[in-house]
Amino acid sequence: MLRILALLAGSLMLMALAIVSARAQNFTLKPFSETRAPEIAGLTAADQARALGRGVNFGGTLEAPSEGAWGGKLSAELFAAVREGGFQTIRLPVRFSSHAALSAPYTLDAAFMKRVDFAINNALSRGLNIIVDFHHYHEMDGDPLEAEEVAIGVEKSRERFLAIWEQLAQRYQSLPNDKVLFEIYNEPHGKTEDVWNELLAKALAVIRKTNPHRFLIVDAANWATAWGLEKLAIPPGDRRLIVTIHNYAPFKFTMQGASWIEGSKPWLGTSCCETAQIEEIRTPLDMAVEWGKKNDRPIFVGEFGSNSLAYYPDRVTYTRIMREEIEKRGLSWAYWDFASHEFGPWDPATKSWLPELHEALVPKK
Repeated sequence: MLRILALLAGSLMLMALAIVSARAQNFTLKPFSETRAPEIAGLTAADQARALGRGVNFGGTLEAPSEGAWGGKLSAELFAAVREGGFQTIRLPVRFSSHAALSAPYTLDAAFMKRVDFAINNALSRGLNIIVDFHHYHEMDGDPLEAEEVAIGVEKSRERFLAIWEQLAQRYQSLPNDKVLFEIYNEPHGKTEDVWNELLAKALAVIRKTNPHRFLIVDAANWATAWGLEKLAIPPGDRRLIVTIHNYAPFKFTMQGASWIEGSKPWLGTSCCETAQIEEIRTPLDMAVEWGKKNDRPIFVGEFGSNSLAYYPDRVTYTRIMREEIEKRGLSWAYWDFASHEFGPWDPATKSWLPELHEALVPKK
């Protein structure tokens, strides 16, 4: 009898999990709601930064020219793996600039936005934080355009950038302020860096019309490096901002042989981590912490990682050291990335972890 009851209980448990899973898949977001998410009393930007905890980037999916162009596609199982892997946050890089009309009002593509909705739905239904990150706008930065991109002029591209944010802010204004964060723009550089403080202020004004209480993430200039912090000017009255840096030191190790970095082939074979390299890791972190204290702003390390051309045991060592150094300073982070063949600790083909790399990020208790 006890055995029968146990089996019955087990069956009921599986049914319940199946129902929960189904609900997670069918979680319906209501875009364009006029109801703004309420302010969460007592929650500061510093509290929110800590709550981001350990995260991963979904690189190579929606930041590609089109989903799947770089091999990565969103799936519900990716979100489940993030949750089961012990992470709290997903940073979602999105190339919105490739999915909006080229003339005013620069309307976002409805089908593409459903994929962004899908990502947000899956994160929220699993209790994960998600950062919607505006990633790549080559013309605005003054970078070479890719095959599918059409030039409209730098000034028009800035106008379009703000119009896209107006749409995004309106679409997601009803979502929880402490679970869905907006990252204004990834790694400002080039022509964007030249006007970043001015453009940032305009973007904040646009977003705050519909999202007065949402926590937002602001990148430092100079490719979001700690050295770009000294140029960053944030509206002093906006206290719901988290400042982010990216730390790929030691660069010749983490980016050795990277196809997107000219001159990186001679770095192949670079090892890690000698004392001098560890100091390279620490220096930008210390700079960011010092700047944060001076300016009373919380810091989030939005990217770090090493590509797969590096010697795997060294990658594990580097990842462990970087995570430890970040966490020693009381900072939260997001590893780049999650499921690509170049950086990720998760293999979507085999649906399994690179165990040593995973443990370097989320050590066993």
